[in-house]
Amino acid sequence: MGLPIIGMSDIVNLSIDKEAFNIIHHRPINMPVIEAAHKHDFFMILLITKGSGTHTIDFRPLEVKEKVVFFLSPGQAHEWRMSADTCGWQLMFSNKILLSDGHLWPLFSPRSNSFLELNEAQNAQLLHELQAFKYETSTSIIQHRLQIVLHLLQEWHTNAYPGDQDSVKNHILNRFLMQLEEHYTEHHSVGFYADKLHVNASYLTQVCSAMTNQSAGDHIRERLLLEAKRLLTLTDTDVKGIAYDLGFKDTSYFSRFFKKYTDLTPIAFREQ
Repeated sequence: MGLPIIGMSDIVNLSIDKEAFNIIHHRPINMPVIEAAHKHDFFMILLITKGSGTHTIDFRPLEVKEKVVFFLSPGQAHEWRMSADTCGWQLMFSNKILLSDGHLWPLFSPRSNSFLELNEAQNAQLLHELQAFKYETSTSIIQHRLQIVLHLLQEWHTNAYPGDQDSVKNHILNRFLMQLEEHYTEHHSVGFYADKLHVNASYLTQVCSAMTNQSAGDHIRERLLLEAKRLLTLTDTDVKGIAYDLGFKDTSYFSRFFKKYTDLTPIAFREQ
């Protein structure tokens, strides 16, 4: 059994499309400790205005503190342990309400940093924009306000992490990563993704290598290994079930694949 996937309607009753958009002002946060890692089927932006603790995203522990923003894409595993006085804003939205696909925003790329420290002016501006959502009921206006928030955050993220942008500027790379997120459990070949993008496999590999210093095959392997580690660490699914979930028909081949790139068997990784 894989990680639980939690939708917005599982968190709160929504005022617009129950699968499209919601914003929560935590004063303080209603769940300061979430020990069971889970995934969401929506994008999330979390601004911390007060508090401390740790927010772990895909095995990377990140410090929770004032004026920090966290970014989560659909499918990323996360859990947190925050102080009881932690306050902030939680913005949740799906592709349904976005004017442009969320996966194409560089700050939501799997290869980008998942957090951003704001200065005083940026924090004040973001708070102003978030507060403007409070009484808004027009879907069209919400869409455009959300676009403003994303543009602001993308600009600040680009300035803070200029190196990140080199790996996501290329439109083909972005589309490849988006297709990979959708199909990695079923298709492991570079050729499949090249066909989806209407390019040949060698060109896709050249683009990936030029922009990220990793081949398209490396990206596919990394995505499979990340999900395997999530399932081994955060669920009790047996190795045979994990292999099946990730599209491996042969459990022994999956075990050899995992050990080749981690130096550990799946069982040894789970028990460490």
